[in-house]
Amino acid sequence: MPARTSKALETWHELNDRQQGTLAVIYELDQGAETGRRQDAARGVYDNRPAYEWRQIDFAHEPAMRDVFGWTTLQERLMWHGWDNQGNGSTMAALERRGLITRDGRPTRWGRMHTVRLTREGRAAARAGTSLTPDGPRKAALGQRSWEVLALLWSAHLHHQPLKWGYSTTIERALIDKHVPPLARSVPGGYEITDRGRDFYREHYATHTAAHPDVRAPHPDGADAEPWPADADHLLAQHRQLYRALLTAWKDATKVRKAAEQEAAASAPKPSGVLPDAVVAQAEARHKLWCETAQQRADLAAEHADNLHARAEYAARAYTTAALGAYQAAIAQTNPLVSMTSPEPEPDTWDEPPLPAPAETGITAIDAETKKLHAAAVGRPVKRRGPAPTRRTRRGNVRVTEKPPTEPGAALYALAEHLREHVQGGTLLHRLHPPS
Repeated sequence: MPARTSKALETWHELNDRQQGTLAVIYELDQGAETGRRQDAARGVYDNRPAYEWRQIDFAHEPAMRDVFGWTTLQERLMWHGWDNQGNGSTMAALERRGLITRDGRPTRWGRMHTVRLTREGRAAARAGTSLTPDGPRKAALGQRSWEVLALLWSAHLHHQPLKWGYSTTIERALIDKHVPPLARSVPGGYEITDRGRDFYREHYATHTAAHPDVRAPHPDGADAEPWPADADHLLAQHRQLYRALLTAWKDATKVRKAAEQEAAASAPKPSGVLPDAVVAQAEARHKLWCETAQQRADLAAEHADNLHARAEYAARAYTTAALGAYQAAIAQTNPLVSMTSPEPEPDTWDEPPLPAPAETGITAIDAETKKLHAAAVGRPVKRRGPAPTRRTRRGNVRVTEKPPTEPGAALYALAEHLREHVQGGTLLHRLHPPS
């Protein structure tokens, strides 16, 4: 499927990795502020400030004394994405030169808070590069949360029981108050879908599945009518479970090996000068035997860890192959079970199955990440544009640089998880091929 092209998308591709990551975080906070205003308005709380005020995002305090003034939300988000360091100011300046953000500030009691705000062009570029629906959301009568709750009511009805919830604002306001007749009603023990709600669910299923592909909504005609077989999700779950079990066993064996090696290398305690020679000889013999048996345990654990390492690598590759098959099937709108196989706890062959390059979906946010993860999985990582991110964790006010993962099959597993996340429940299929 050819990728969408637009001026906004071209602008996104002109940015390096750091600039893209920073713009994406700013866009995330901008959209969060917009969503918060809508939710407040729904509760009758209105913010009359102009957009240029409420869209301002705190960036960094000057003087930059984080142990005193704390972190801004923007700095926190950048830290978790690996982009929080001395280059932040230069990155913001570069985004401003391209007309994607504006920079401003306001005085504080102890200095000045620098702020940033997305421009219309910056919002369009970030949406084109990060959104799963870059052309904008499809129109539907119900919002995502309302549709999700109606799907839960439908599922509860299939089991001949109410949805066992207490008071639900979504049901009361979106499914009862806004519809005549209402789509749901309150009953003892919870809520249930009404006859009108069932008719609405059936009539508008295709529209809402296309508008909200992330929502797991059962097909009104039953499981046999589902375009995405549930067995595909079950197979991927089995592959994932096997890999994670082997990885846990490998970690345990590695931990045992390290502990045994330390015991084997331990120095003998110095005997007291008043002990008889026979007692000293007995202590030395006991320590020697202890070290020898510890070395035997270390060797056995090392052999076990090596075997588990190979098995985990194989399981990760098998998981990735199955996920790739499901991913390609969702794009091509074919049956994923044709190319998927069950995991093999004891494979007949250790030959590595090939990892073909995934087809493009046409959604930049998915394709860019898929390409990067696939390149890392096959050992040909995409050349980085700009400085590498430095992922850090915070312990109080101290930041500690994390070490890269060293688990067997880590790159393969990362790719498989990314693909599974998008295909699970037919999400990618619904996103690319909305039901008619």
